Amino acid sequence: MSQTEVQVAAGSAAPEETGRPAPGPAAAPRLYALDALRVVAALSVLAFHYTGVDAATGANWGVNPRELFPWLFPVTSYGSYGVQLFFLISGFVICLSAWDRSPGQFVQARFLRLFPAYWFSALAAFVAWRALPDGARTGPSVSESLTNLTMLQVPLSAQHLVGAYWTLWVELTFYLIFLLVIWRGLDYRRVSIFCWLWLLASVLVQQPGNQVPILGIFAQPLNTALFVSGIAMYLMYRFGPDLQLWGLLAAGWLVMQSDLVQHADGLRHDRGMDRDPYIALALVTFFYLLVLAVALHKLDRVGWSWFATAGALVYPLYLLHEELGWAVIRTLYGKLGAWPTLVLTVALMVLAAWLLHRLVEKPSQRWLRTRLAREARDRAERGTATSLPGPGRTGR
Repeated sequence: MSQTEVQVAAGSAAPEETGRPAPGPAAAPRLYALDALRVVAALSVLAFHYTGVDAATGANWGVNPRELFPWLFPVTSYGSYGVQLFFLISGFVICLSAWDRSPGQFVQARFLRLFPAYWFSALAAFVAWRALPDGARTGPSVSESLTNLTMLQVPLSAQHLVGAYWTLWVELTFYLIFLLVIWRGLDYRRVSIFCWLWLLASVLVQQPGNQVPILGIFAQPLNTALFVSGIAMYLMYRFGPDLQLWGLLAAGWLVMQSDLVQHADGLRHDRGMDRDPYIALALVTFFYLLVLAVALHKLDRVGWSWFATAGALVYPLYLLHEELGWAVIRTLYGKLGAWPTLVLTVALMVLAAWLLHRLVEKPSQRWLRTRLAREARDRAERGTATSLPGPGRTGR
């Protein structure tokens, strides 16, 4: 889950490079509507984890949440599809934030955005596992917990400290594959060709007997279609919609719906999650329409500045809410009852996210940014000094 960037880059590639007429001067408003959508996605995932899934939350409440929240459960059981909204927004925002940036600048920006808050949340989850253990589950070992600090626990086969961390690996693979495009500079043609090839790869990887296993890592079914769709909508936002982009978006939706329905059917049959695949598809399609409204500038008038503040808390809240929230529920439910426990837990998690943002995330990002800039400047000065002729040398 990456933070919405506040502005669209003012520059644009030359017409001869893009193959498109140069767009007019790029607008630079904050995309408050995307901030609002990210808040919706985060709260829907939080509601799902606390009240919408039997297996994971039953042990924490001590009773199936379907019985505790009978009218809420049928709604929040679909809250996990907030992740699909996150991926749509991520495709849009990462393309936005990478435009006119070098690969090094992009990597540094993503590192500063992801890791400081993530490291703190991993430490908090480690403490929660040991101070307030869940008797129904076995927590990660010390070695697995250390592995979590790399964000590479999926390829290293280590247990997640927080279940929601699986999405961060998906985001990380997206950043890595997108670097291939950033390397030569972003323009309309390169990005659109990349999207078509990436979407095709995500389809081919599903064929039986696939002999290129790395495709399964970097062209993941369903997730790739969501990222590609988000990128297509950003290109519409930047350059305006055209037939090629409508075709790309339609292809992304068609691949997405196939994968989504299959995935939902699998969850229903294999894990007993009683959710209608076509309700899930309708919900994700609605998310498409919301992001598309942003892309077509239909929500430019959304200008409530508090959305920016709320949006800044989304990533810390996403990182903290699961294991810490469950630990709070296990502690309070027997004393307070269901609804007071739920309300107080959500309030405490929002407060914890705010504290993480203000006391850890922002100061650490500021310090790291300053330190990295100073070290880059020092390296440049040392390089200049070594290239100058020394005493007694002609420099020829």
